[in-house]
Amino acid sequence: MTKPRPALTFAQAVTRIAGLIGYPEAARLVGRSERTVRYWSEDDQDGEPRLQDALSLDLAWRAAGGDGAPILDSYAAQLDVAFADDLACRLELTTDIGLAAQDVGEAIQHALAVTASGASPAMVHRAIAETEEARGRLTSILRRLASFLKPAGVAGAGSVGGAQK
Repeated sequence: MTKPRPALTFAQAVTRIAGLIGYPEAARLVGRSERTVRYWSEDDQDGEPRLQDALSLDLAWRAAGGDGAPILDSYAAQLDVAFADDLACRLELTTDIGLAAQDVGEAIQHALAVTASGASPAMVHRAIAETEEARGRLTSILRRLASFLKPAGVAGAGSVGGAQK
């Protein structure tokens, strides 16, 4: 049975290399068992090639006539995705900050109106509502800012300032 492998993963790259040079040769090149190299080619197994193993496998791929460097290409694609995610998260943070500044300004405006003589209960309710909305925006910013502190390699939203709605 052929296992589906997501594109641009290390498992997919190892599978491509082993498809060209064979698992026994790949194992010999990296000084590991053939089973270990097969595990590297399976997304549902733990383990990936070390940097020196990746270099050896990519070099063997090229020496056998392959184009590019599957593991390096996978790494570069994953790096590009992570950078794009980071950039998107920073842009979302910028948007959140702008919206919070607007909401805080409106909350202050309505709260100041309450300080005037003759402020109605409706004005107080509006100031409270605007302040609640501003607090929600600030809480959103706080969560988004905290998400930038998560350690590298943590998967899922928020690992590089991910969506915090």
